[in-house]
Amino acid sequence: MIARKITYLGNFDDEVLGIIFDITRKNEITGFVKKINEKQVELNLEGDPSQIKLIQHQIERKVKPHIQNKNVEQIPYQYYTGISFFNQ
Repeated sequence: MIARKITYLGNFDDEVLGIIFDITRKNEITGFVKKINEKQVELNLEGDPSQIKLIQHQIERKVKPHIQNKNVEQIPYQYYTGISFFNQ
């Protein structure tokens, strides 16, 4: 099990955010999806490395025109339960 923070930079409207959250939720992983602003979305995910990689590939394939950059970093394990969405 690993924990990763994935930050996407680009143009994210409510429809794109919904797609990102749905992809994450359907993959049965724990953590959260957080809209920082219209140009930045952060995913803090915990679980199997292959599941996290699968989520990244699905998001990038589905909303590719909206993503300009991506940053992935290892974070401490937080023991999240379920998946949550935060819209700041």
